[in-house]
Formats: sequence, C-alpha cells, structure tokens
Amino acid sequence: MEEGRPTDYKPEFCVDVDVYILKNQDVWGEFHKTRGVNSDGYERIVKVNLPTREGFAARLGFPRQTLDNWSKDHVEFFDALKKIDAEQKQRLIQEGLAGNYNSTIAKLLLSSNHGMAEKTESDITSGGEKLSGAAEIIAALEIARKKPETQI
Repeated sequence: MEEGRPTDYKPEFCVDVDVYILKNQDVWGEFHKTRGVNSDGYERIVKVNLPTREGFAARLGFPRQTLDNWSKDHVEFFDALKKIDAEQKQRLIQEGLAGNYNSTIAKLLLSSNHGMAEKTESDITSGGEKLSGAAEIIAALEIARKKPETQI
C-alpha cells in the first residue's frame, strides 16, 4: 500500500481560527472632509477586515483547497471553519443593514457564500384556483388573450 505525503494539519489550527477572527475586526476612523470658518466637517469611515476562509488560508500559508480537504478529515477543523462563515454572515447582515458596508458587495457575498438570495414567486391562477397542469395554464392564457380589454 502506497502512502501519501504526511499532512501539515495541526489541531492548534482550530484555536488559530478564533485568533484570526479576533484580529480581523473593522477599524473605524474619521477623516477631515471640509474646513469651515466656524467648524470643520468630518466623515466617519470604516476599513473593513472581514474574516474569510481565503484570508485564514493565507495566514496559515496554505491554499484554500488544502483547508477544505482538512475539514473533510477533521471534524473539529470543519467546525472551526464554520465559525469564520458565521462571523462573516453576521457582520455582512448587521453592517450591511446599517449601511456601513457596500450593499452590492454584501449582497453578493451573502448570496454566493451563504446561500441567501432574493426570492420572487409567480402564482398563475384561474378564477382564484391554482393551476397545476401545463394544459390548464395554456388554457388560462388563451382565455386571458381572447378577453377584450376593459375600457374606462
């Protein structure tokens, strides 16, 4: 039986996740926007330090795929990586709602990384009854097409 290269995985990487999350906090500051005769204007800005699996992989010095592979073999590491996901999702929602994060980027990350998306439902009905079969839907559309438009 042929053995592969020994793994570089270490159990302490699970603790490193917590340290990574703590160190990746947003940094708030102000910059001098305008100078006035009686007062100056300042604007509050945020330097976003959103924790990501990619960022954690880079911190450890491994490709993201290596971390994903380790998470398949080590359930405790899988759980640790889920902490990054949970922190990211929570911050995207809270800071996105507060307007502190770019809404387009927050929406994109929530959709691609966390399965959240806008949902649009279409309900085609006929006389208040739901249509279930294709034939019923086609018939309802034909009836609607043939109805004269009401003029006011």
